[in-house]
Amino acid sequence: MKLYFAVVLGLFLAACATGGAAIPEPESAGAKLFLTKCTVCHSWPHPARHSAGEWDHYLDLMETEMEKRKMAFAKNDKESIRAYLHKHAR
Repeated sequence: MKLYFAVVLGLFLAACATGGAAIPEPESAGAKLFLTKCTVCHSWPHPARHSAGEWDHYLDLMETEMEKRKMAFAKNDKESIRAYLHKHAR
């Protein structure tokens, strides 16, 4: 439960930190997947909010959460989102 709270709090703070900045390459397939998949449960954090390694960690956490909620997260979608986030990571 503490881990779940920490993840939710982290995502909330990350979302608040976007400061209204536009998402990079909004018409790219990676951006569209990111916005579609990653805003079902929370607002989107700006891709530059985290390093590539941090994004890997969060993607794994979100994949686990999506499995618990029986939400689809295809491997190719995850890899496209990962590539997009790595490209625009801090």
